[in-house]
Amino acid sequence: IKNADQHNAWMQANPDKLMVVKFYAPWCRACKSVEPKFVQISKDKKYKDIPITFGQLSVQHNKQYVKSLGIMALPSMQIYAGREGLVENFPCGPSKIPILKRKLTETVNAKVDPSTMMLKLDCTDPENAEAAPCKTRSLTVLDDAQASSEIDEVISDQRKEENLVYLRTGVPYFKDFSDDEFYDLMDKAKLVTFEQGDVIMRQGMEGSTFYIIESGEVEIMVKTAYEDPLTTPRDYLGAVINILGPHNYFGERALITHEPRAASIRALQKTRCFAFDVEDIPSSSVLSGKKKATMERMAEVDSKYGTDVYDIDLISKQLTSANLENQQRGSVNTPEAIRGVDVEEDYVPPETTMPEGMERDKNDRVISLLVRFKQIRRAAKCFEYIMKSKPNFGDAGESRRRALLVSKLTRTQREDFSDLFHIIDTSGDGFISILELRRAMESVGEERSDAEVFEMINNANPDINGNTEISKKEFMGVMAEAEFHDLFLDTFEMLDVNNTGFV
Repeated sequence: IKNADQHNAWMQANPDKLMVVKFYAPWCRACKSVEPKFVQISKDKKYKDIPITFGQLSVQHNKQYVKSLGIMALPSMQIYAGREGLVENFPCGPSKIPILKRKLTETVNAKVDPSTMMLKLDCTDPENAEAAPCKTRSLTVLDDAQASSEIDEVISDQRKEENLVYLRTGVPYFKDFSDDEFYDLMDKAKLVTFEQGDVIMRQGMEGSTFYIIESGEVEIMVKTAYEDPLTTPRDYLGAVINILGPHNYFGERALITHEPRAASIRALQKTRCFAFDVEDIPSSSVLSGKKKATMERMAEVDSKYGTDVYDIDLISKQLTSANLENQQRGSVNTPEAIRGVDVEEDYVPPETTMPEGMERDKNDRVISLLVRFKQIRRAAKCFEYIMKSKPNFGDAGESRRRALLVSKLTRTQREDFSDLFHIIDTSGDGFISILELRRAMESVGEERSDAEVFEMINNANPDINGNTEISKKEFMGVMAEAEFHDLFLDTFEMLDVNNTGFV
């Protein structure tokens, strides 16, 4: 498979088969080691009569698309069950081949009917299917007097008028329609109702419908390769990244990109939606799939459905660490990574000049001290920035901004900052005092007066003027704000190649 179009075409051509996809990079040594094993599995005679097909896609020239599929590390495997969509997604280095074989066996047993050797799909099983609406009406039925006798409550005349105005003027994808196009689409639209807990859309499945919420609430959930493939339940839909209420819409990304759905949508309560089939949407709209969306629109859609949750660029540090840990090989006594197999970089173990256990203990102590020193210097740099900032004390916007920045930290960043907080909080009472912060600053050669340290601590909580200690939540906000401030400055300086002060 060479690109996104071929990947989508391959999936659409195999709606009645299991599809196993390997994601790799030409420069990845672990990928090269997995290659012959993957080919051997694909040619195994035991799969001869089973509806299964194997493919592989390189990340080269396809980086954004591969990221949008939830691939976190290379090599990785995804298993699709025909129309059901994605059922497995996990990193698979050389030492994880047994897991791949086990997953294939489990999937074949669960998805293939042994009597017919055909793919089976039990649409009544919530683990497999998207929920069908418990009630479906055409919009014209809403004007029928008999509508009031149906199970669902009837939308009032005032509410119907509000909905019509919103559909005509509030939905960006409908604004450019002519009146004829708009009202023709409304005549073909449906009003559908879902019960609480219904999975309206499932990640990895093909999309064909655009929904606008009339009443109720849904949550957007994204399943990435963060999850442990051995312990994650099969019905796990992923982390909640967004919640949508009335007059919000969903389902547009799959229609615009022709890609499998990037997230699952589940009803948090009884939810009524206007539903528009892609075949009924005029070609003048990007929702028809016949018109290309702008970069701004795609950026907005990708953010909404959390494709940056699995942004390889943002999490390169923990991916390198994860690759090393996931592929760690050797015996109990020598667990070093295999050069050229487990990590992309060459791995050269240190020369042993004393008994192995003593050498490792010594190295661990040195590394631990160096890491702590680096972390505290990082904190000192962040507090330098905070001391120079002038928060508007009592302004709720200050706290909201920091909370937002904390939410954008990667998992590794959160863990690093949490560890750092506990290093500085020597008393272990859950707060950093003036004395504790001053001692931490002095330990890395940053001597500060009590007044300067007090100003740092005071600025850490913009809600109140006169703080004398920092909670962990406030500390995380400080670190996040300084971290992104440095990121923006570094990016600007990189773009401002002539050092003019302007980009």
